Order: sequence, then structure tokens, then C-alpha cells
Amino acid sequence: MKLNEISAILIWSENYQKLASWYQRMLGLSTIEEINHPKDTGIGLAVGNSYLWIGRHPKVKGKNKDPFRIMINMNVDHVQEAYETLKKRGVHFIAEPFKAPTFNSYFATFEDLDGNIVQLIGML
Repeated sequence: MKLNEISAILIWSENYQKLASWYQRMLGLSTIEEINHPKDTGIGLAVGNSYLWIGRHPKVKGKNKDPFRIMINMNVDHVQEAYETLKKRGVHFIAEPFKAPTFNSYFATFEDLDGNIVQLIGML
């Protein structure tokens, strides 16, 4: 068996429409599809060539209670520029741009409406 790639990142939310709208508004993500089925409801968003699914799950309630367990990294050309743009849009950053301790890239870390952690990674 060979795993080829991660096909999608899925974020479950009690209020998936509000969270998807936040990603669209704050990060400028475009909608690939919307599905409204009793067993599969959500919105698929494009992040470059990657697929981000934000959907409803019956076992997910409220904000993320363990937000640091999984972080989503999104590549950007310039972390400082992306940080400044998103900060102006009202994104709540929990870490301003900083250099990675073990390689030559920079990060900036923010949380979404449900408390999930997202990091920007790229050159300063």
C-alpha cells in the first residue's frame, strides 16, 4: 500500500455555515461545492490546489476544546504581508510572525471562529 497525498482537510463545526463564511471572508477562499444532505452537509473550499471541507457533524458542539492538537499550515509567499492583511480584516493572531527554530521559514499563528489553530508558513 502506498499513500499518495492528503485529499482534504475536514473541519467539523456546530455552525458550519458561519465558519465557512469566515474562511471565505477572512482568507478569500472560494467555494468549490456546497452539499446539503442529511448525512453529509457542508461547504468545500479551495486553498490553492487543496480542498478544505467545513461541515456539520452531530457530535461536534461549541468551540474546539483542544485547539493545539492539530494545526493547519497554509503556505504563503510572505508571512509578514499575510499577517498584516489578515490582522486588518480582524483575524485573531495568537503568534505574530516568527522564524522557525529548525529551518529557514517563518510562521504566524491564528485561530478561527471555533478556536481551531491555523499557521501561515513562508518567507518573511
